[in-house]
Amino acid sequence: MTQSPSSPTQTMEDLLRTRHELTQRASKLVPLLREKAAQAEKERRVPQTVIDSLEDAGLFRICAPLKRGGYQADIRTYMDVNSEIARGCGSTSWVTFISNMISWMIRFFPEEVQDEVYAKGPDTRFIAPLAPTSTAERVEGGYKVNGRWAFSSGSLHADWAFAAAPLPQEDGSVEGGVVLFQMTDATVEDTWFAAGMKASGSNTVVVEGLFVPQCHTMKLSELMGRNALGDTGRGPTYGQAWAVSATIAVAAPIIGLAKAALELTQERLNSGGKRISYSEVVDARHNSAMQMQMSEAATLILIGEKTIKGGCDHIVNSAAAEVEIPVINRVRLRAELGVAIRHPRDAVDLLLSVQGASAFMDGNPLQRIWGDLEVGSRHGMLSPEVPAEIYGRLLFDEEDAVQQSAFI
Repeated sequence: MTQSPSSPTQTMEDLLRTRHELTQRASKLVPLLREKAAQAEKERRVPQTVIDSLEDAGLFRICAPLKRGGYQADIRTYMDVNSEIARGCGSTSWVTFISNMISWMIRFFPEEVQDEVYAKGPDTRFIAPLAPTSTAERVEGGYKVNGRWAFSSGSLHADWAFAAAPLPQEDGSVEGGVVLFQMTDATVEDTWFAAGMKASGSNTVVVEGLFVPQCHTMKLSELMGRNALGDTGRGPTYGQAWAVSATIAVAAPIIGLAKAALELTQERLNSGGKRISYSEVVDARHNSAMQMQMSEAATLILIGEKTIKGGCDHIVNSAAAEVEIPVINRVRLRAELGVAIRHPRDAVDLLLSVQGASAFMDGNPLQRIWGDLEVGSRHGMLSPEVPAEIYGRLLFDEEDAVQQSAFI
């Protein structure tokens, strides 16, 4: 269920050029994203002007297939670009990260399905509600699906949904899988009222008795078959190990949010006049305690970023060499991610202390960054507990530990 082998591929040199160009485009949008972030938070949706600007810059086609007009970029390029978007607005980055990652996975469907999905061009936008909150009845030619998927981030701007569903088989067994359907066939219930990522549109998507053709479905086992190495002979992007790529992708907004918090705190202090309350310090820049906190925050962000982007490089390099990533290494990547994601969160906590109680005022963008980061970093894909346990058990040769998660 993949594209034909004749699909165009890219060399590493091609991917590096694409990475530089797309990251530059994202950087140029940061001022606009920051300008519109308060509006997005208030209206609980990404403004259409921002969506249009992202589309004009080609940032919804980062991972779309080359043959469909996309950039077919690798996971490191995806990480650099989406974390840069998050420097401007966390919610916006949350919408682009999900859409781009699903665009990378659409290649697993037959050609005729891809023709339908990309009929209007490579900027097709997606949501990916993966909670097991649906039912599917096997009928002639496909399935009749009923579902209510909460936390469907990007629901206000998406064209297609890539949603979890149990898929009954001919022998009576049921396999976990996904169904692909147009958002025009679904209802969006306005349920996303949260402390952070307020503009992500993570609402509840509902379908009732929706017929989904067989060709619009995929068993989870087909994806898991690519957990060590993706499709060979088709370039690094399509050779990437599936589960670790899909998991590490969630970290992109967190990196960018933390970097934005550091930049904005530097700007505030460097403007001068920031006193330390109830003390004789009239300029916090010259206080050693503040300097130490800033230094620690910057270092934590850098460690987190290097760890996460290093994981992306490992995935891409293994794909380029067409070498499988052993299960112990995939588990280690998941465990490292769980630890690394704490560093940006701890860094922002320090920066909040540097700015003081005023950081939580509605007019201070740091409060929005804090909320976005606290919510986003709790995404289930980033939770450290299960990967850490699996890694620990494997270190003691308990090989059956990997059965605790399909995302290894």
